[in-house]
Amino acid sequence: MRQIFFSAIMFSCLMLPVNAGENHIFYTASVEGLRTVNLNLLSSDVARDSDFDVDVVITVVEKDSTGNSLYVDRSEHSASIRCGAPALVKIRATSYNINSTLSTGIDWKHDLWSAVCMSPTS
Repeated sequence: MRQIFFSAIMFSCLMLPVNAGENHIFYTASVEGLRTVNLNLLSSDVARDSDFDVDVVITVVEKDSTGNSLYVDRSEHSASIRCGAPALVKIRATSYNINSTLSTGIDWKHDLWSAVCMSPTS
């Protein structure tokens, strides 16, 4: 069963866009009602750490109310994700427990986990 689950995860991750022009926005925060900050999935791969399923690269873009980019963070921020129990998102050396029953839009780490682990595979 774990192999089937892992295969489904890997298929959905391979479907993530690879080029920066087609980033998958997984979280948007409104700043003072005039700007938004988008967190985007830039790429994904099989996790190097066997305790996790997927390694992802995240980018950050700030936009004004008309959609023009005000700031593009050219850094690539890495994270590792475990889809199965206990659900985790690891940023640098810190692992964050994810409550998979929460709705999206509350916490960016939950939304990252949800975008990678709960996205449809077809």
